[in-house]
Amino acid sequence: MPDKINAASWWQTTLGEIAVEQVNNGIFRKNPEYLESDSDGDGMPVVWVEELFKGNQICTEKSRRLKPTSTEIKKYGLRHGDILFCRSSLKLDGIGFSNVYAGEDFQALFECHVIRISPNPNLVFPKFLNHLLRTEQLRNLIKSRSKTSTMTTIDQKGLCAVPIRLPGLADQRRIAAILDQADVLRAKRREALAQLDSLTQSIFVEMFGTPGNNSNGWKCCAVGDVTDCIVPGRDKPKSFTGNIPWVTTDDLAHLDFTYCSTKGFGLSTSEIDEVKARVIPAESVIISCVGNLGIATIAAEEIVINQQLHSFQCHDHVNNIYLMYCLAKQTAYMYAKASSTTLPYMNKSVCNSIPVQLPPVELQREFSSRVLAINVIKEKHRVFLAELDSLFASLQHRAFRGEL
Repeated sequence: MPDKINAASWWQTTLGEIAVEQVNNGIFRKNPEYLESDSDGDGMPVVWVEELFKGNQICTEKSRRLKPTSTEIKKYGLRHGDILFCRSSLKLDGIGFSNVYAGEDFQALFECHVIRISPNPNLVFPKFLNHLLRTEQLRNLIKSRSKTSTMTTIDQKGLCAVPIRLPGLADQRRIAAILDQADVLRAKRREALAQLDSLTQSIFVEMFGTPGNNSNGWKCCAVGDVTDCIVPGRDKPKSFTGNIPWVTTDDLAHLDFTYCSTKGFGLSTSEIDEVKARVIPAESVIISCVGNLGIATIAAEEIVINQQLHSFQCHDHVNNIYLMYCLAKQTAYMYAKASSTTLPYMNKSVCNSIPVQLPPVELQREFSSRVLAINVIKEKHRVFLAELDSLFASLQHRAFRGEL
């Protein structure tokens, strides 16, 4: 048992020391082998990195599924209370983000970009540990131990060595209960945002039908036939002293119309002429082409993008918001056509070949108007959620200083 370090009986340990088994990485299979979430319950749900960022516990109801072997179930099957970490990401902010699996034992798997730690129930209450690991201090510590090449990653050894301080189990349960109650309000706001996203998806299906079915008999074509040429991305600028934002995959928010992390940076005046041909006009459609394919947005102003994004400029008879949602509906096609590498990758040819239906432009514009109206409501919810996040962070800070 680690030594106690203060009068409040909090004691020092590491993540590796409180695990009941060796921390391990998840399953790897090529994307075409996965089944859609509505496939009559066939297969076993897989926890993807994206699930770690949703709420305060993992839900697998809408996860894509896989038909695992008995060996894979034994090795990668999750147990109730397992803590999962984002081990590799295209963005540093995602590294080390954790969530707790609250489902039944061996009813779900976890993917290769996730690390699992099974905490010892005699030492750790999983929800307390999850709250602790989500504090800014520990998140920054975990990120500082990551390595960057094509992706930012943290390995098992680095994660196991992360130091933590724990009170007794009774205090862990009490603190977790307080933070869980405070988190309920944030969860309700997130649920409202999710419902608005679902509403937009429902409107799309109601107006245009299910992609690939084309029950309305509209003309079908490839993206390259209804957009201007794709403007290529570029490496990171040498300096950020200008006012043209350099946008990366980190800045894309799924089906939103702004990028959230330009940090006020931009190209320097000396670089503008160098990359003038690569400046993306406002209102262009931007899409991720590496890793999590199909995440799309609309450029709110002139930008420059990195090499993990592609851009499209729509012809007059194609609405950019309509095209953005079409692209989001074609992720299965993108994964099937992507290059087989460590990360799925779509080249220019694949992007140009993505199939889209072409309903009357008036109908596309009507859909765009509805989406923009919903987005106004979503923005109000985001403001309230940001305020709740700030209040929660303050309460969290007090909790892990032993002041609750």
